[in-house]
Amino acid sequence: MKSHFGAYGKLIHDHANGIDDRKVEPPAAAKSISRETTFSRDTRDIAMVQATLRYLSERVGSELRQKEKQARCIALKLRYADFTTITRQQTLFQPADTDQTIFATGWQLLKNELPRSKQAVRLVGIGVSNLVEAGRQSDMLDAKGQRLEQLNATVDHIRKKYGFTAIQTGRTLQLRDIFPESNDGYSLHTPSLSR
Repeated sequence: MKSHFGAYGKLIHDHANGIDDRKVEPPAAAKSISRETTFSRDTRDIAMVQATLRYLSERVGSELRQKEKQARCIALKLRYADFTTITRQQTLFQPADTDQTIFATGWQLLKNELPRSKQAVRLVGIGVSNLVEAGRQSDMLDAKGQRLEQLNATVDHIRKKYGFTAIQTGRTLQLRDIFPESNDGYSLHTPSLSR
């Protein structure tokens, strides 16, 4: 190996044989969380794209709260039938971790993009970044925000106990007619569901 690849050849040989003197370090903390899926067929069905975006937003929100983080930035990823891929993002005024905020921001970004293209959608994704520790100072005047936080905590508890699809929002109900359910959520037919 060394004669063919030089010093790097020895390193390849050592790693292939389990020899590595580097210090073992835990993985770094996540800097972003995202979910996306490619549709089995390109679609112009905006209701299905919206339902999928809502479901993906709920998955991202759940993971965000599980990691006890909040996001300052929300990003939408969209791929069209011709494989043109766009990403749009929006920085939030205040960090958030609620499904509703993630979805509402992603939906607004999506609504702004769809009229620009006459093509069918191949992939949709939502992500959050610029993560900060959860726990902001409560705003006495923001009763709606407090209710959303309590609602999400309750939904997370139910989903943890009975499975992710045990409780669903109205927008995601149409997905059960398209994708098979399991305790861990919908099984999207393509292998491209990613984190």
